[in-house]
Amino acid sequence: MNAKNRNLLLITVCYLAFISLGLPDGLLGISWPFMSAKLGVPLDSLGLLLISFVSGYLSTSTTSGKILSRIPLGLLLSFSCAITGLSLLGYAFAPHWILVIIATFFLGSGGGAIDTSINTFAASRFSPSVVNWLHAFYGVGATSGPFIITWMLLHGKEWHDGYIIVGIIQIGLSILFLMTLNYWKVSTGAQGQNVHGSFRDALRLPMFWVTLSIFFIYTGIEMGVGQWIFTVLTKSRGISIKDAGFWTSAYYGSLTAGRILFGFILTRVAVGKVLVAAFCGILAGTVLLVIPHTPYLTLVGIMLIGLANAPVFPCLISITPMRVGEKQAANMIGFQISSALVGGALLPALAGLMTVYFGWEIIPILFLIEAAILLVLYLLSRSSIKTG
Repeated sequence: MNAKNRNLLLITVCYLAFISLGLPDGLLGISWPFMSAKLGVPLDSLGLLLISFVSGYLSTSTTSGKILSRIPLGLLLSFSCAITGLSLLGYAFAPHWILVIIATFFLGSGGGAIDTSINTFAASRFSPSVVNWLHAFYGVGATSGPFIITWMLLHGKEWHDGYIIVGIIQIGLSILFLMTLNYWKVSTGAQGQNVHGSFRDALRLPMFWVTLSIFFIYTGIEMGVGQWIFTVLTKSRGISIKDAGFWTSAYYGSLTAGRILFGFILTRVAVGKVLVAAFCGILAGTVLLVIPHTPYLTLVGIMLIGLANAPVFPCLISITPMRVGEKQAANMIGFQISSALVGGALLPALAGLMTVYFGWEIIPILFLIEAAILLVLYLLSRSSIKTG
């Protein structure tokens, strides 16, 4: 295979990898009320599930640089997809809550390895526009997840049938990575000696903790909306299962469309300006979401949050090598993605616990508070980010 066809194949597989990352995230938001009923656990137990996920995720994401120095990227991706596929099948067939928690840990570990290694690879090779387009395919997966579950429920199937389908897809992707094993080569800027940049030096980088806080809160909002909006709509606002399912898909759909759109915008507008607009848009969307008894404003708010979320993660990841240098890029991206997943687990878990005391409508209020803090943190960090 010549170099041009090889690059096209690798880009295509990268797109498929991002789809595979998004599919499980979109599934849980719809299936959780049904899963919790089957297992006999309360709805706020979602927090424990998310903590198990992030524990597994951190076990691989924080060490991905060192893993890549010992294991070829293609083999790591193949093995990780196989783990995630088997874990999703565990969701479908596990008869006990403890087995689901274990499956969630391995789902997180597989996802962490895929997410961090693919993002490091993309950040070192592609422009912010291309990274946005790659992340758009995450949105394709996340949009497809709620649609798959909703379609199953509307056609007399069970929620776990969706997990069986997605698990089989993951295993198929594992085979594809194995078949293309020799084509995956990490550049020297993201492998070998550079991977071993000192963690201590990374901790001394300008605005290190503020940057991690941005990833922590941003992902808490992105995942929190996806995980809880279906439950808020059906339990508190009287929206039907059908409409709430499609509205949840609309959230992920706007996230996907936004990443495609911003891929073009970023060819003309500086990354820094795009990020300021995005954080302001997230805040505006959460304001609309807080207003009760206004279904259409709620839908607009949901879609606005998805659209504004779209460029944040890929833009921040894509500028990391430029900000910290190639030697620290793998470490820093690992820290950022790890912080993101901690926020994606803990903040939605906190929201679930707060509903016990304040009811379901506390969740949109928490999103609003988090969005305001997020904007302030980004403006604080912007002076150290030379992105225009």
